[in-house]
Amino acid sequence: MSISSFKLHTTHTLAEADVQKLKEGKRKFKSEFPAHGMPMCKWTTTNDSLQKDDDRLASYGVQSRLQKHWQSIHKKSGCGDFTCAKQSQFFSLCNNYQDILHSNKNAFLCGGQDDDSSIMDAYLLHILNHIYKTRDLVTKNSARLSQQAERKDKTTDVMELSQDQGFTRPKVLIVLPLRSIALRTVKSLIDLIPPSCKVSIEYKDRLFDEFGNGEDEDNEALKEGSKSAGQQKGKTQISSKPADFQALFGGNNDDHFRIGIKITKKSVKLYSDFYSSDIIVASPIGLITKIGEAESEKNKDVDFLSSIEILVIDYADVILMQNWSHVISVVDQLNMIPTKQHGTDFMRIREWYLNGQARYYRQTILLSNFVNAEINALFNRSCLNYRGKVKLLSLYSGVLPKVVLQVRQVYERFDCTSALDVDDERFNIFVKKVFPKIKDSLQGGIMVFISSYFDFVRLRNYMKSQDTSFCLVGEYTKQSDISRGRTWFFHGKRKIMLYTERAHFYHRYKIRGIRDLIFYSLPERNDFYAELTNMFEGVDNPTCTVLFSRFDSLRVERIVGTSSAKKMLNSKKQTFMFC
Repeated sequence: MSISSFKLHTTHTLAEADVQKLKEGKRKFKSEFPAHGMPMCKWTTTNDSLQKDDDRLASYGVQSRLQKHWQSIHKKSGCGDFTCAKQSQFFSLCNNYQDILHSNKNAFLCGGQDDDSSIMDAYLLHILNHIYKTRDLVTKNSARLSQQAERKDKTTDVMELSQDQGFTRPKVLIVLPLRSIALRTVKSLIDLIPPSCKVSIEYKDRLFDEFGNGEDEDNEALKEGSKSAGQQKGKTQISSKPADFQALFGGNNDDHFRIGIKITKKSVKLYSDFYSSDIIVASPIGLITKIGEAESEKNKDVDFLSSIEILVIDYADVILMQNWSHVISVVDQLNMIPTKQHGTDFMRIREWYLNGQARYYRQTILLSNFVNAEINALFNRSCLNYRGKVKLLSLYSGVLPKVVLQVRQVYERFDCTSALDVDDERFNIFVKKVFPKIKDSLQGGIMVFISSYFDFVRLRNYMKSQDTSFCLVGEYTKQSDISRGRTWFFHGKRKIMLYTERAHFYHRYKIRGIRDLIFYSLPERNDFYAELTNMFEGVDNPTCTVLFSRFDSLRVERIVGTSSAKKMLNSKKQTFMFC
């Protein structure tokens, strides 16, 4: 007989001592187990025992209709009911209702499998299973209560069984960065719903109109002559960019959206009101504007987030390039006691909602291409699931082999005792040791790459005060100023260019005229290091200088490799060279 993790999870009762331990948030990762399909990775968990997974859906107690439909659309591949061992293992982790940090999610083909799709399908199956089991339980208890009312025989046991709801209906929140990704996610979600449960899908055309890339409109435009050149130019610009840029920005890249999804016995309704929705799919800015629509704090409405039981933050690495503070603000609003009743029958609200313990039952699934300090902080401080945590640990080979040019790469480590002081110390090192060497450069061609926008502003203001010949390419720089600055830099009319990571992320400019490259701070995305270092053209003995501290360990590791990074961070030497 299969064991239902759903039942174990939703009927669990936390003791006061357990709640206190969860509040302290001092759980340690105790055990490790191999990560299937990822040779240089392993999972680590706060649980005492190793995680066991099965390749048969029946062993997880997945709702029968979901199970049969999944098996009908996923052909047998030697991995039981799953497309690959990696997908099987990830679904097992989801089904266990633990908090998960997957920090090596590749959006491209991996080992013959679309890694991004397989992982997405796994968590969507888990979400649907949770939604359908919740609905089945509510329906069953409603019928029982109806019969009980007719008999006027209200027993305590039946009333306890009827505690099956939260304060509001929404149970799942999926946070995504772009409309194109949201469209793909919602399409995959609908595909996984059994045909008998989606006899009608309301507002599907509207979804494609608002979240698609307008391919039908493009085709019409191509027929018109006057718009043809512009359409072709846009497609050419995209096709000339790196593969990951094309995959990410090839569709609708608007980052402001939110959509409610209501799932009933026979239909799926898109664009449903949040309070009647089961699933909310939204971007961070879409949620923030929804929360902030009220004119005053008193009238602010966040009650629709009060009963979220599964939170998924996918493409966290892309959201980092937008505004991570919005994610923190949204998470802080989850599982709060609502200010209004919203038609809820309080007799049917679960005890852990009434006791203010909902956040200890919420499962958070964080997915990213890499992990950084902000993602780690959110996982450590805001993910307090009583079921425990599991996160991926990765070893890196680095991206230095992708640097195809003969570039002298000099890494300069500066010492700093506190993370609070690292920005000031980095700036002081640059001002005292680096800037004097480049200020009066006769040839110019010096690019200074900066990961943080705040550091970018700081250097800009400093160079202005020093009457330096420089230009700017940042995420907020006007397009006309960027074009002018790139031209001046190439022809030597401006000696120094300040270039931000977000500008490169959103545009992938090919900067011409670089003679010396200075990484004021290393990029979060390791491939950017190789892309920038390969921009030297016709330069004799090109040099790349990198400033780093022990607080940059995650970035250093992804770029030079785990083994080299450990030596560089622990060595008594402070200068390291790669060629």
